[in-house]
Amino acid sequence: MSTSVRQRTTSTQSPAPFPPPSSSAPLPVPSSILPSTPLNQPNGSLPNTPLAISFISAVLATLVVVPLTYVVQPYLVSLGSAGWGWARPQLGAYLASVGVFHLLEFWVTAGWNPAKLSVDSFLINNGAGYHAAHVAGLVEYFLSSYFFPGKYTGILSSPLYLVPVFAILILAQTFRSLAMIHANHSFSHVVKAVKHDDHVLITNGVYAWVRHPSYVGFFWWAIATQLLLGNIASTLAFVYVLGRFFYYRIINEERHLVRFFGKDYVEYRKRVGTGLPFPIPTNQE
Repeated sequence: MSTSVRQRTTSTQSPAPFPPPSSSAPLPVPSSILPSTPLNQPNGSLPNTPLAISFISAVLATLVVVPLTYVVQPYLVSLGSAGWGWARPQLGAYLASVGVFHLLEFWVTAGWNPAKLSVDSFLINNGAGYHAAHVAGLVEYFLSSYFFPGKYTGILSSPLYLVPVFAILILAQTFRSLAMIHANHSFSHVVKAVKHDDHVLITNGVYAWVRHPSYVGFFWWAIATQLLLGNIASTLAFVYVLGRFFYYRIINEERHLVRFFGKDYVEYRKRVGTGLPFPIPTNQE
């Protein structure tokens, strides 16, 4: 499985749109870092920015999709409850969470890291493994719905189970987005092997709690999506594959971070854990 990557060592060819962050500097807000070219001037009361454009597009798409559910509802009802028992709220929440994840990847980049904004910021091209993993999760869900529908009438549909799962999902997504915001222009979706002049070590915000907050957010968000669907095999597979992926990713990334920031990163690493539920060796430099 391939997944999205956070790296705090990145570069741009154009001047930074705002000062490099520090542990004491206030975080910039989107309105203070938007480009001021003629193409981005407001049109009446509407801000003319990539963030605003993508947000309006999402709202309009919602206005199209939601009413369509009422169009198809009579057909689903005509099939009888046995014909569309798979259409549970959990499935809808899962699909919505995946959509929100990709939208927030773009929106946060547009608001706090506009110099790196591109179509890749949606992370739609997040690797074949990423998409295969979600397809596998859906396959397990639909097979379970067909062969073992009774499993969704017990604990898996009770508030005692769903409320904690939703809490993990929301908190994990929030944590990842905050990681991108607190790193702002130092955030990148790829690991950089070359240190440039604008590389800074982020130790404030959520980075004061864990040193890999975007990884932590993605790990628990992905696990929660499978728990939401009631998937047993996919949940275990996600834990193993993501754990293995981040284990080697962090070892590789921290080699560069130690080389870039030397003692500062070594001391930071001693103070702050990865935030992931498995140990990462720190003697791999």
